[in-house]
Order: sequence, then C-alpha cells, then structure tokens
Amino acid sequence: MKPISITIQPERIIQVACGLITLYLFFAFFPLPRAIDIGLDPSWKYGISQLAENNVIFGEDIIFTYGAFGYLVRGAVLESNFWDIFIFKTLVHGLLFAVTIWRIIKSKTVLEQLAIAISVSFPYLISDFYEALQTEYQTLYIIVILLSFREIWQGKNAHYWAIGIGAVGGFLLHSKVSMGLQASVSLFIFFAIQVLLGFRSRLGIRKNILLLLDSQLATASTAFLFLRVETLTNWLNLLLALVISVLIAVAVLPKLLKSHPHLTPICQFTPRILYGLSLTAIILLSSPSLLDYLEGYSHITAGYSGGMSYIGSSTELAVVFLELLGLIGLLCLVAKDGNPSFSAAMVLLILLTFKHGFVRQGAHGLRFVFSMPLIFALCTLQIRPGFWQKFAYGFHLYSLILCLGFHHYYTNLFSDYYHTNLIRPLTPALVAEKFTYFWNPASLKADLLAQSDENLQAVTLPPTVREVIGSQSVDIIPREISMVAANGLNWKPRPVFQSQAAYTPYLDNANRDSLANEPRDILLYNFHTVDARHPFFDAPATAFHYICHYGISPQVPELVQLPALPNLMVLEPLTQSRCGPQQSQRELSVVWNDFAQITPEDGELVRASIRIEHSVWGRLAKSLFRVPPVKITVRDLAGEERDYRILVANAEGGVWLSHLPRHDGEAFELFQGQLPPRTYSFKFSTLNTSLFQPRIHVTLTGYGLGEFQERAARHGEISHVGN
Repeated sequence: MKPISITIQPERIIQVACGLITLYLFFAFFPLPRAIDIGLDPSWKYGISQLAENNVIFGEDIIFTYGAFGYLVRGAVLESNFWDIFIFKTLVHGLLFAVTIWRIIKSKTVLEQLAIAISVSFPYLISDFYEALQTEYQTLYIIVILLSFREIWQGKNAHYWAIGIGAVGGFLLHSKVSMGLQASVSLFIFFAIQVLLGFRSRLGIRKNILLLLDSQLATASTAFLFLRVETLTNWLNLLLALVISVLIAVAVLPKLLKSHPHLTPICQFTPRILYGLSLTAIILLSSPSLLDYLEGYSHITAGYSGGMSYIGSSTELAVVFLELLGLIGLLCLVAKDGNPSFSAAMVLLILLTFKHGFVRQGAHGLRFVFSMPLIFALCTLQIRPGFWQKFAYGFHLYSLILCLGFHHYYTNLFSDYYHTNLIRPLTPALVAEKFTYFWNPASLKADLLAQSDENLQAVTLPPTVREVIGSQSVDIIPREISMVAANGLNWKPRPVFQSQAAYTPYLDNANRDSLANEPRDILLYNFHTVDARHPFFDAPATAFHYICHYGISPQVPELVQLPALPNLMVLEPLTQSRCGPQQSQRELSVVWNDFAQITPEDGELVRASIRIEHSVWGRLAKSLFRVPPVKITVRDLAGEERDYRILVANAEGGVWLSHLPRHDGEAFELFQGQLPPRTYSFKFSTLNTSLFQPRIHVTLTGYGLGEFQERAARHGEISHVGN
C-alpha cells in the first residue's frame, strides 16, 4: 500500500493567512458606539441624538452641521437609539471592508494590494479616539474607492451604481451635511467630466448624460425625502411627482415622435427632465424647506474660517502643502492616463478635507493626513508602470510618514486625550473585547448606558435645584447639553444649541428670536466660552437679550457648584427688561491698534455693532483657507486692560461693551442687577492687517439704565456708571 501524500499549495496557504488577517482586522477595527459624556464635543453628540429622538426638524427647529440622521455617525447612545447606531456602524464597516477587498482583488500587483490595505487601515488605527475617521469619513472612503473602478462606470450596470451612490449622497446630507455635499458634488463632477469628454470624442454622450441625471435626481430625491422622517408627506409628494412625470411622458412622447422622429435619441431624457422639474417645484414650495436646511448649514460653515482659526506651526503646513502638490501632480497623471473624471472628483474632496483639517490647525489636521494615503494609493493603481508610478509610490510612502509624524506629535501633546500607541487597536485583548461585543450587542448596550450614568454624575444638579426646575422649559447656555440627560430636563433648545457655533448674525438672531418669542422658564447659565472670547461675544444679540430679560432665580439665589461646572447660574425671566430704552447712537471709524473712547454721551449702557471687512486678499484667504483671529482690547476706568477674541462674522450684531464682567462672580452680580466696572476705551488688533480693510466701522448704541438704576442707587453706583 502506497503512503498517502498531502500537498499543500503555497497559494492556498497565502489565501488562508490573508483571510485570517482580514478577519482579525475586521474585529480589531470594529466601530463601537459612544456613551454620553460631558464637555463641548460630547455634549453636541448627545444633543443630536436627543433631538432626533424628539423628532425636531433640522433646518427649521435646529440649525447645525448634522441632520436628522447625524446621530448614526456621531451621536451618543440613548436607550432608544442603540440598535440604530450599532447596525448602521456595522453596515458601513462591513461595506468598507467589502469594497476594499474588491479593490485589492482587482489590483494587479502585490505592491498595489499592500498600498490599498495599508491606506484603509491607517485611519482605522486612530478612529477609536479621533471619531471623525470612524463611520463619518469611512462612508466617503467607500465612495472614493467605488469611483476608482473604471469597470463599474463602463459596464452595463453603471446606471444602478449612479442611482445608488447618488441616493446615498442625499441620505448623507442628513447625517452630516458636508459628507452629503462631498459625495453628491463629487459624483456630479465625475459624470460632468465624462459628458464633456463624450462631446469631445463623440462617444458615450447619451449614456453619461443619463448617468449624470440619474445620480443627481437620486441625490435630490433622498435629500428631500429624509428632511422630514416622522411623516409620509414627503414620500407621497415624491410619488406624486414621479407619477405625473411618467403620465406626461406616456401621453406626450408618442405624439411627439410621430411628428418629429428625429427627436428619438433624446426621448429617454424626457421623463427624467419632467421628474426633475416636478421635484424642483416640490422642493421650492415645501415646508419644512430643504433650502432653509442648507442655508442654515452654509451660515455655520461661513463662520468657520473666522470662528475656528488657530495659527499653528508653519512647518506643519509646509509639509502638508508639499503633500498637496504631490497629490495634485499625481491626479494630473491619472487624468493623462485616461481617468480625468476621477481626478476632478478627488480635487474637491481633497480641498474640502484640507479646509476641515487646517482652518483650525492642531489635532484637526489628523483627519486630513490620515485620509490622503488612500487617494495616493488609488492614484498609483491608475498610473502606467514606469518612472511616474514609482514616483507615485514615493509620495504614498511620504503620506504614510506624515501620518506617523502627526500622530506622534499630537498624541504626545494631548496624551491625556489621545492614545500614544498607534497599534493599540491590534492588541489581542481589545480585539477579543470587540469580538465579544459584536456577538453580544446587548452587553455593549448595557455597558454604554452604565458608562453614561457614571459620566453624567459630574453635571447632576443638587436635588433642591432639580426640584425648583421641575418640568419647566429649560435651555442651557452656552453648551453643556449633557445636563439634559443627567437631570431629565424639559429641554427647549435654541436653534443653534451651542452658543459658540452662532458664527453669523443670521444664526445669532435666530437664537435671540427664539428666546424672545418663546421665553424659557429656566436658563442654566455658565459664564464660560472657548478660544479666549468673552462669553457675551459668542452670540452678541442673544447675549444682550438674556442680560436684559433674565435674572438670578430667587429660589436659587447662589451659584450652583457642580464637579464639571463650577459657578452655574439658574436664571428666570424678569417681569420687564432691566435695560432702559435706546438713548443715542454714534458712528465711529476706527483704525487698527488705535484706542477709541466710550464717552458719557454714548449712553449709560452701550452696545457696539462692529463691522470688520476683509480686503481682496482676505476674502480669498477666507474662501480657500483661513484668516487670523481678531482681538479686541478693552480698558476700564481704572486703566486695567483685557484682551478678548472677537468673531468678525457676528460682531455686527451688537456686542455688550460698556460693562464687561471680568469673571463669573461679576457676571452673577450683573444678573442680579449690579453693573461691573465701565469700559472706557477699546482697540482692535490682528496678526495680519493687510487681510482686512484699514478702517473698522463701529456703531455705539446707548441705552438707559432701566432696572439697573434702582440697584445702582442702592449701592451708590450711579455716578460710577455714568462717568
């Protein structure tokens, strides 16, 4: 009997090893939902979850950069939304793995395959602590990879792909607006270039026009559809538009073709055009309005450059600009080698990702540098073998080195917040934990809810304060929305529910009007803000309203001390405004770095409407990158000077200037009716005045003391505040 020999082919061993590695990475990178936490970012993440739970209408009730489905990508876990978030994150994670494997299989060489695998893995390595690179950006990675498949867009199923990705873009518009715009506009550019090339070569014109129409109609349809998710109204409107378009096409086209047979080639466009016109009319006439939703978002993003700019390392920018130049060069090579549509679509994604990362420099740049290796890798696949492909691999290596450098620098700089070990997600213990959670999500939910309860202890109100509030309507200023979850409050939010994001007069006035038209029974107020601003400068028109119309609750006459929020104030509406009527107004033209005075004739209480205009270079810098922050220096009657950051975009709303509290103790006294020391003069400064017009227009508006009069008289302060 001959011995039995078993031959194991090396290819089979490699395939099994790759499969096991892929499975290990799938669980190592598995995205976990987040518990409710406290602080600026965790609070808005809880906020978008709670608002979705309350079925508010984004664009009408709430103005934000996330929409009704924002909680799926960045929201905190509530008892009611855990399964939605878990399933969505799992689906996106699985899809990215699937398209990555597909892209690897279609790659021609081992080097190409490694480039793709490493490029997709790098963002995952930091996604546990830099959440933007988790589900949010991974949806864009899926679309980017799909756009790189020439066989998809040249195949017979291209229309289904165009409709599918377009619909996803419309849906993403209601998760994070910028994601939806990047997806849908990139798809538009992709097909628009195809159409232009078709006209040039007279090949595939009709197909690419249809792909363009299908993708954009799908985007507009889903964007409109998900604006209002709690009713069937939008579904019925879309169905009506579709039925009308089909009926008109069926009734008109046969007669038209009979009399004009030469129009046959364009007949297939007619139903789409009719549907597009119907859809446009519905969008324009419907309430809530998709256009209002986008307008609110545009105002927030318009204020990013001035509101979030932070001047960081010039060396850091230099190495990133070199990466950008290399990437643009590679995209030119890809266009030359036959895929200009991919190159054009990537330019938009690259520029927007750069601006998101570097308008506010710092750890935000991680999202840019960790996203670029994937685009470098996809470029190398589409460049012909030879010198330029080797050049492309060199820049891909450079992009990976930048990832390592940025990670090392920022994780050590913020070691309390970021993990310094880049390969930490690959440790067996953490992989085993995620594996367990994947197969037992109920235990994950229980752990997250328990973690939320623990985190919220730091903002839990004393029982006596909670009893005073009861079921009254509450708003929280400026930002700690997690107090709603901690205390079961009846939250009635302002449209821009965190004050630091009210970057423009449009947003500021929306908040002021909300408080004026529907006064909250209680304001939980903390005299705090970000980026060295004065708290009253965040939303100046809104601040003036609550300074004049709210006071310290007589039932909670002292500052409330919480572990995470010392010196919290409980405010209630006053029976009448404590600010007197308008008395005077004076126009000033102020030059940079020169003090201007506030005189007794300007009024007893003075607001300043400040109009700072950009120069031509400033407008260009603001559009493409950023402008430096503007600082206001105020000097009181005792000669003490203080510096505050001021927002150029919303300062025209009229900042409270004559009596600026220096700390929360003086703010508390202000809400009791006692004025802090009067501001005597002020000046403006910035790092680069050439980006602004040389003169700053200031309108000083004076008001009477009103109810401050009685308080000031009791303390012998009339002469002080009037001088």
